Amino acid sequence: MEAKFILSKKVLKEQVKTLEDLGLKISYSYKTNRIVGDVLQDISPSVSYSIHSKEEIEMIKDKSKVSFFTQAESEKELAEILKKGIRSFVVDNEVDLDRILVIIKNEKIKIDLSLRMKFQEHRIGTGKYFVYGMSAVKINEIISKIKENKFIINLGVHLHRKSQNTSEWEIVDELKDSLSKESLERIDFVNLGGGVPSVYRSSSVNVFPYIFDKLKKTSKWLKEQGIETIIEPGRFLAAPSVRLEVEIIQKYEGNLIVNTTIYNCALDNVLTGTKMLVFGEADWSKEGYCDYLIKGNSPTRDDIFRYKVKLPCDLKVGGKIVFLNAGAYNYTTDFFGYKKLNTKITDSF
Repeated sequence: MEAKFILSKKVLKEQVKTLEDLGLKISYSYKTNRIVGDVLQDISPSVSYSIHSKEEIEMIKDKSKVSFFTQAESEKELAEILKKGIRSFVVDNEVDLDRILVIIKNEKIKIDLSLRMKFQEHRIGTGKYFVYGMSAVKINEIISKIKENKFIINLGVHLHRKSQNTSEWEIVDELKDSLSKESLERIDFVNLGGGVPSVYRSSSVNVFPYIFDKLKKTSKWLKEQGIETIIEPGRFLAAPSVRLEVEIIQKYEGNLIVNTTIYNCALDNVLTGTKMLVFGEADWSKEGYCDYLIKGNSPTRDDIFRYKVKLPCDLKVGGKIVFLNAGAYNYTTDFFGYKKLNTKITDSF
């Protein structure tokens, strides 16, 4: 059996509906999984797309649905992006902002503009990750300065949120603390960013009622201010709509070796420490179940899908293992000459 991904259009539609039912407009973070984004273009006409590189622009059929995140593009590059039909931009620093304001004035092109704001997630320091966005003080200053710019149609604020965010969702209070009354009166939309989690071995579905309640309250409050609410899911849409099917090619001393490698399909496991659930695994000691380590078929020592998972003791070489929530950041590398796994698109699992 060839290792492969399976993408369910039914699950993807259900994930979209869950967020839209909360009163949210969706802008899918295309970098999370391009194949998921391509399927969305065919099955969910209401979804827009957050694009982070010039190369991805051509992959979106309807350019009016693209919001482009600037990142140190030159004025010439920004002009080329405008010529492609992009009319929505997100900026996270004043250098990029000044460049886009110059270009739209020179080209006499009107755009929607979103200002990326550092959100007050309650953590000490920034850790090892770069924190995108400008301070709330700076955002208020900029809104006051450009609020009458005739080349900006809709003006908004974008909130950068960390991936797998399970606790920082007091959005209404944060917005009230961050944005002045005058800023709230001027902006047309707020993009809540991503951060809506998916379920892995180390996370729980118990957080979803809390998160959905906060998102619904945020959408309601912003609507009362005349402001549209956008959310930017990547993982929440991509992960649960895709499964990974692999074959056991060797079994010994509690180890299961499968016919692919993390470096070929699950780098997210290495970069974020997430561990995918296995279909049929047991959560506690159960008769007829044994503890296994599931390892990829590369010679690297960290090529481990799961360190300890309870599966039937009678598993045999040639048997199948199915990983759940496998669709987020499942890109490959050229390590050892690996090639990207195929994705089979189906109506339902």
